[in-house]
Amino acid sequence: MPLFFRGEYAGFIVKGNFMTLAAKPHLVEEGEWLAHQIVEQNRLLSGMLRCVQEKDRTTGRPTCNEHSCPSMSAGPTTYTWIDTKGNPINLPAPTYIKHIQTWVSGKVQDQALFPTDNFTTAPPLPRASDVKADPAHYLGRTSGFPQRFESEVKNMYKQMLRCYAHLYWQHWLVFWELGGHRELNTCFVHFMNVGRAYRLLGEKDIEPMAPLVDLWIKEGVLPKYEEEGGSVASPTSVPERGASTVVGPTSGAGVGNAGTAAAWSD
Repeated sequence: MPLFFRGEYAGFIVKGNFMTLAAKPHLVEEGEWLAHQIVEQNRLLSGMLRCVQEKDRTTGRPTCNEHSCPSMSAGPTTYTWIDTKGNPINLPAPTYIKHIQTWVSGKVQDQALFPTDNFTTAPPLPRASDVKADPAHYLGRTSGFPQRFESEVKNMYKQMLRCYAHLYWQHWLVFWELGGHRELNTCFVHFMNVGRAYRLLGEKDIEPMAPLVDLWIKEGVLPKYEEEGGSVASPTSVPERGASTVVGPTSGAGVGNAGTAAAWSD
């Protein structure tokens, strides 16, 4: 079993209830909230990726390079890219990840998908009962988001999860040797908390990281939802005043002479 699936290596840099970061504030429309989450999650992921993208001072190459990572893999799972003709192709992990980062950034900056000038013209938030009764309602409609917004968000989230899975399976030792494995855990548990709360990820998406997710559920770090046999409903609001948790990469983190092999234990 990889070391990062074991409880002694699954800790965080902060204490507190991660749901305070995932639960939608009462007066914020869900589309607006998910748009905010995508931007924030992309920022946090980018900070973690930089740890394996910066050049090693000794070798002059990034830790994650086409020789160390000839494919975008996460343990036994290999992810393929879809080319312009719709065919799956194998790409080196750094190329795949760069494509994802460029693609997600492009989506976020697309005014048709993530409108930023609708705030003054958007109608008042409707009552929940009115929304349920409206057959034309879709996620983000009242805030000016397009009908495809939800599916696009889910696709972005799935691709970002693949980046996290690659970091754990192929580069966890880098974070361990830098003393940054708890920062990685903190960003990832926040990512998973949001993804599970708003059903942005499927079981198959989570599969490469399922043992760690299951461990956090067992320890009570992640909630167990009703559809999973638990007693927790998906979040809709947070208290007006409550403990907050600050999540972010440690400043100045870089890559030293760390190895690139996946970390395993007997």
